[in-house]
Amino acid sequence: MKKRLSEMNLLEGKTETTTLMDFRKAPGDAIAKVQMGMVITLTSYGKPVAVLMKPEPTALELGAAARRIGIVK
Repeated sequence: MKKRLSEMNLLEGKTETTTLMDFRKAPGDAIAKVQMGMVITLTSYGKPVAVLMKPEPTALELGAAARRIGIVK
């Protein structure tokens, strides 16, 4: 089964800092990077105000994945 590009963690472990102004200009680019595993810190006047990151999988999602690959029945 092929994975979608957004499901691949191509940028896992990478971090980037960007200003709110730059984020407002191209939010789609930032979201695409986050979907690929990057963590982005948004700053305002040089101070961090938010961190964008991919959510951790829920226990339900982990259980479903374990059943799919045959670890758990």
